[in-house]
Amino acid sequence: MKRTLMTLMAVLMLGTGFAQVLSTTDAALVYYMPKNLLAFDVEYTETVCTQGPFYQYAERYLGTKDVVMADETRYELTDVKMDTKTVADKNRAYVYSLSKNQRACLTLDQKGILVAYNADAPESKAKPNKRYDKKERKESVLAPLSEETLLATSKAKMAESTAKQIYRIREARTNLLAGDVDRLPADSKALALTLQKLDDEEEALVKLFVGEKQVQVKHKIIYVEPEHDVTDSTLLRFSRYAGPVAADDMSGEPIVLTLTVRKQVLAESTDKKQVPLSEIYYNLPGDVTVVLTDADGNELVNKELPIAQLGVSVALPQSLISRKPHILFDPKTGAIISINE
Repeated sequence: MKRTLMTLMAVLMLGTGFAQVLSTTDAALVYYMPKNLLAFDVEYTETVCTQGPFYQYAERYLGTKDVVMADETRYELTDVKMDTKTVADKNRAYVYSLSKNQRACLTLDQKGILVAYNADAPESKAKPNKRYDKKERKESVLAPLSEETLLATSKAKMAESTAKQIYRIREARTNLLAGDVDRLPADSKALALTLQKLDDEEEALVKLFVGEKQVQVKHKIIYVEPEHDVTDSTLLRFSRYAGPVAADDMSGEPIVLTLTVRKQVLAESTDKKQVPLSEIYYNLPGDVTVVLTDADGNELVNKELPIAQLGVSVALPQSLISRKPHILFDPKTGAIISINE
């Protein structure tokens, strides 16, 4: 979006050796180089196991051994993804001066990062980062216990009565599907609703024997600013009983981070001629290789990507600007995308 002109009383530019103070009559735009943070998206599942009150009788009455034997909550690491988050680099801010008759020709994004000169901003391909925790099971239904079950004098009798009720529901469903009933539902929709009600009642009663497992997918985002090489540093730990925990929490297994940083360095020019430079700076990014491994040495992430703050800012030649080209800049790295004259 276009930024409005700002009248500055005094702007001190903090950057790589650049400082400029504007008088009260100067009009200017202040823009920034981007800065990249590594964003690690740790995806894991939380499984809450709830014991059923008749779990001792599940094999006897329902013929199953797949039973929750005790209440517990456990966690499992399912995936780790990595991307970058871009912010304005407040240590690399620049001023673009404007005369009274000169139209503002710089386009900045909402963070104040330069994205275009004499052109509209490039269309963003990034999708909205909407991430929700998802439950894989529906909410529990209250078990429809019969009068016989509620009046039973022991847990064994209650379990036996509940099992009989489950068998009656199954028999009723079979008869409905076979059409072996005195009065069928009026239409297919009514039949589907009746069958769904029977299914829900059976599921609620079966849970009294086998228990319940509620699975929820969760995410934890961890940000790291790549500044220098890092070797075998613990990013976080993951515990089967607590999920993601702090790097110094020894209850979890370590997830180890290694960074190999390559900073951009400009070669010194041997040309004694000084080329007049403009006030428009772009960025030559450096890059980093990111390797993330689990406690067993399995690679979760292995990726090389450009990093804006590992680069250097370079001013465009005044001879290029005088031709009034259309220039697009990458809002993530500050590099030039295209120049059209």
